[in-house]
Amino acid sequence: MTRLLFRYRRTLTLSSALILSFVLMTLQVRSESSLVDLTKRIVLTSISPLVRLAAASQTAAVSLWNEYIDLRRVRRDNQLLKAEARQLRAEVSELRELASEHRRLATLLSLKDRLGAEAVAVRVIAKDSTNWFRSILIDRGTHAGIQRHMVVVAAEGLVGRVVDVTALTARVQLITDPESAVGCLLLRSRVTGVAAGTQGGTVQIKYLPQVADVTIGDQVITSGMGGVFPKGIPLGKVVRSSRPAGALFQETEVQSLVDFSRLEEAAVLKQPPSQESGWGGAGRLP
Repeated sequence: MTRLLFRYRRTLTLSSALILSFVLMTLQVRSESSLVDLTKRIVLTSISPLVRLAAASQTAAVSLWNEYIDLRRVRRDNQLLKAEARQLRAEVSELRELASEHRRLATLLSLKDRLGAEAVAVRVIAKDSTNWFRSILIDRGTHAGIQRHMVVVAAEGLVGRVVDVTALTARVQLITDPESAVGCLLLRSRVTGVAAGTQGGTVQIKYLPQVADVTIGDQVITSGMGGVFPKGIPLGKVVRSSRPAGALFQETEVQSLVDFSRLEEAAVLKQPPSQESGWGGAGRLP
């Protein structure tokens, strides 16, 4: 008997469930008895946790999926924003460089007007970094009318003179070159001397008498003597002066007004500045 029941257990279980369902449905239709209510409560109590669990799982799954989608969108937006920020930084840097270049070129143009001289605006394309020659290479040559010994200036003051020229380029000897020599004048005391470069990259004034009136901070300009550099171009300011015992001349050091390490543009004077305009654009040269 047991073996028979075990053998047909599925059929018996299904049949019992169908019979119980039919009985419950019959009772529910005929009357709302307490047995039906109890059965309903038992069934609802049994399946409610499962229903709540299924609902909670569905809600969690939907929320997790939405968060995943939102996270992917945030990552994509973040990458786009980073790329846009990099592009904007590059554009800002480029605009700043263009603005700086325009300011320098405008300064050169105003310099030509102040000098009242014919000048050619040039760019520095190379710098000599050796200790033997202190010079720069500019991007204009004989095709632009540049010749040897022409004077080169920047907005701040004297740069040097042209020493070698090709068709498209020229080499400029800086005033800091030990081989250079510029007739100079101390603006306050009117004492004259010769400015020459040093191995340390500064400028010294030679042949200043021991009794010459020299003070730290004195402005130094070109004197016009020698016939190469016109008078009145700012050269630098005195930063050190001493009177060694037994020496015939003072030892005076001048700091150039031009920062040659940052020099990018300059102007080559094709003729000397007019005596009426001068460097400052008003009055005669000192």
